[in-house]
Amino acid sequence: MKVPLSRPGLLQIRPHMFAMNRRFAHFTRINISSNENALGPSSLVQQAARKAAMSMERYAEGAETALSELIAKTYDLKAEGVVCGHGSDDLLSRLARAYLRPGDELICSGNGYQKFPNYAYANDAVPIRAADKEFTAAVDEILNCISDRTRIIMLANPDNPTGTWLSGAEIRNLADNLPSEVLLILDSAYYEYVYSDDFENPERVVQDFSNVVMTRTFSKIYGMAGLRLGWMYAHPEIVDLVRRIGNTFPISNIAYECGQVAIREFENRQFVRNYNRRVKKQFTDSLSEMGLHAYPSQTNFVLVRFDRNRVPAAQVFEGLLKQGILTRRMVADSFADCIRFTIGLESEMLQVEKSLRNILSGSR
Repeated sequence: MKVPLSRPGLLQIRPHMFAMNRRFAHFTRINISSNENALGPSSLVQQAARKAAMSMERYAEGAETALSELIAKTYDLKAEGVVCGHGSDDLLSRLARAYLRPGDELICSGNGYQKFPNYAYANDAVPIRAADKEFTAAVDEILNCISDRTRIIMLANPDNPTGTWLSGAEIRNLADNLPSEVLLILDSAYYEYVYSDDFENPERVVQDFSNVVMTRTFSKIYGMAGLRLGWMYAHPEIVDLVRRIGNTFPISNIAYECGQVAIREFENRQFVRNYNRRVKKQFTDSLSEMGLHAYPSQTNFVLVRFDRNRVPAAQVFEGLLKQGILTRRMVADSFADCIRFTIGLESEMLQVEKSLRNILSGSR
């Protein structure tokens, strides 16, 4: 039986992460695979979720506008430049639908966020991977890739799965040299974890360039990954287009109630940020003692390279999984020797360190 033909680009979409080996799924006890906030949402957010669940039979009428206005007020942004969605992934997808036509080009960093090419494929556009430098996006290489077909540049800053970042000066250099018809999208999912002095708040870049967009998420530092809530800041005309192609009720009542509580909790964000930084340093110091290379990271995870002549990454991954520790590997060949470790609870990371030492030393 024949089925209707789809867009041809959809058939080029492939998984960018290895699926978990289901043989060990039932006894995973430490999950540090998906860059979630192991501390979870605050107690006030949890209370808001329980209360909102009592009215889950209702649509969240006007919730997106109300939350957008609250975000704008909290961060001193223009309210007409903020829009919320079903996670930042939803907003990135809408931006691609709004600006990509068949044959257009979307530029991304070669070893940057591995899902970016899929936004091009889904719209029959062409992904162009710019060469990077030691897993860090290279502005000069991105600029060299621009053609008359270029419509979008997508950059995660800080990046995933590498954890690397571009300075404010580098981002502004890129924005300064773009044609006005090319949209620069800065996926800032890990912004709240950044502590590097050379990093610039992407909101300020958006305010200075009408063709720059920033996306953010409640999934990471807010501990709300399961609710799928994100927001975007851009020129009002871009926001208008993104709203036009959104769902009728773009966020749920539970996401709204939790989001409007979480956005006000500055002290909780600071606590999570400091906790992550401290535990990450302890973990990376231990990795260094083991002779492993962890790439510099401004996020809540670290990408670690293993020596295939010592103990290959695939073997380390399986060894950890057998001990109930779930990490993450990427499909791309350039990450064949790498494993990404989300920073979990301090007690969890100490157990991960112990397990790694045992695997690398051949202990059982």
